[in-house]
Amino acid sequence: MGLFTEKEQQYLEQQALGRLATAGKASLPHVIPTGFHLDAERGVIKIGGHAYRGQERLYLRHLRANPKAAFVVDDLVTEPTWTPRGITIKGEVRIHESGGETLGPGFGPRWIELIPNWVNSWGIDADPFTPTAPRKRTSDEQ
Repeated sequence: MGLFTEKEQQYLEQQALGRLATAGKASLPHVIPTGFHLDAERGVIKIGGHAYRGQERLYLRHLRANPKAAFVVDDLVTEPTWTPRGITIKGEVRIHESGGETLGPGFGPRWIELIPNWVNSWGIDADPFTPTAPRKRTSDEQ
């Protein structure tokens, strides 16, 4: 399960949409909404995308230059009182050239694997407005 708590894992398994943040050589950030899959056994996030006639997506170009990313999954538990919950995940990314078709309908073969080294959540294990301490792999620098 890696850095995820049991409740965070359950939350991620119930969600379908997250936002991937990358930055390339020029350090300009880029964020895209994307579907994802939690591989609970390995403790990684798998992200695929639709095949666009072989076009190289900007986030992939960024990840080739800088293989680090952040990923956010969040929602509102209640409205209109606005009780948020979510999780931020940061880590190294590996680009895979095949197998992405299994991640979603219409997805192409290319997919990425986010290997968490920093995790922080709100409203999942505790009250959404209580400050939390992120969990990190001790061997990684942020």
